[in-house]
Order: sequence, then structure tokens, then C-alpha cells
Amino acid sequence: MSKIRQGPALRSATVGFSSGYHWRAHRSAWGQLVWASRGVITVHVGDAIWVVPPAQAVWMPPGFLHGVHMAGQGVLRRVYLQRASCRRLPAEPRVIRVAPLLRELLRRALQLGTLDRAVPSEARLLALLLDELVVVHVVPVELPVPADPRARRAADFARADPAAARDLHALARHANASVRTLERLFTHETGLSLGAWRQRARLVHAMTMLADGATVSQCAFAVGYASVSAFVAAFRRGAGVTPGKYVSMR
Repeated sequence: MSKIRQGPALRSATVGFSSGYHWRAHRSAWGQLVWASRGVITVHVGDAIWVVPPAQAVWMPPGFLHGVHMAGQGVLRRVYLQRASCRRLPAEPRVIRVAPLLRELLRRALQLGTLDRAVPSEARLLALLLDELVVVHVVPVELPVPADPRARRAADFARADPAAARDLHALARHANASVRTLERLFTHETGLSLGAWRQRARLVHAMTMLADGATVSQCAFAVGYASVSAFVAAFRRGAGVTPGKYVSMR
């Protein structure tokens, strides 16, 4: 009796993009690893927003609704894993660091297009790739979005105009809530104080601007810093690198 062929355990796709392209919210029956080899992607999943530069990737388990927005010009890479291959991997979406070995394994998988467990060399490559995904370092940079309508109005305002959101009282008026109420809501719903959340939102906005070709000075003033040096220091604290180094990662 002949065996029923199960098909590839991994398949991949590559697509070029220009700034502003949006990959609408969708679900997949396959697990996905999504990253940009150039440019920056913003991933919306649940009540969180992640800005993902080329040194990082998003792991998306099967079944999670998510959308992707691209900034700058670049190349979007996607590796899909059959549900059976995802059992050892995280059950929740997360942003991960793409270490050199993982990057080379992914590059080889992209070159092949698919990996089939029935082919010994491809089965070994898949096993090694899964081993690396199990031990990857998590990058804890995300912008959680609150659900309460007042806090959501404040969050939307701060994301749309980070410079204007420096004034807490203006932010509170826009949200139709007191500053004290917003502090309580943001801490409860996002795990971040209102001040820490605003700093994170400014960082996310600046990352996107840098990917679109803005200068460090333009970013500094657009997100509400009084000086470039203050912006550079805050960016380094939040992203782990200076804006100039971040730009070179593209």
C-alpha cells in the first residue's frame, strides 16, 4: 500500500513592498514567522502593536488574527510552519531576535521554498530550524493598547500626534477623563504607567519615521523632544541602540 503524501512541513514566501503598504488583518492555519530583510514592519495583533526592524521577527502561532503595515522600502519574508511543527514553539505571538544562525537557516529555507520531512536533508534542516526557534531570545518591545474607551481615545491621540501628547491635561481633555483616571486605566490595562506608555508610543512613532527616511532631528521634534540629544538618549534606552545605529540596521 502506498503512503499518503502529507505535503511540505514548511513553505515560504518573499514579497517586495513600498512604504505604506498594508497587509490586512487575517488568520492562518499555519504558524508564521514574519520579518523584513529591509524596511520596518508594524504588526497589529490583539491589543498590541509591535514595530519590528530587520534584526527581529514576529512569531505568529496558527489561528491568531493579525495585520502588518510596512514602513520604508523593503522585502517582507514569511515562513509558514504546519500546525504539527508548531507544538514545541510558543503558543502566544511574540517578537524575537533573529540571531546569525537562525538567519542563515531561514535564508536556506527561503532558497528551497519548501521543506519536506520525507527528504532527509530537508528534515534535518527543519529540525535544526525548530531547535533554534525554541531557544530564541524574546524582544520585549511592544505597545499594548488599552480597551477602555477613555484610555483608547487617549492612546489614539498620543499615537497620532506624539508631540501634542506631551501635555497630560490636553491628553486628558481629549479622552474626556482626568489625568488620575488615565493613570489608573493605563497601569491596569497595559501594565505601563501613562508616562511609560507615552514614551513607548513616541519610540514606536520614531522607529516608523526613521524607516520612512526621516532624519534624527526630524524625528526628535516630531515626537515632542526639546533637543536631539534628549531624543537620542531616550531612543537608546528604549531600543537598545542609537537612532543612527537603528537606521543602519535597515
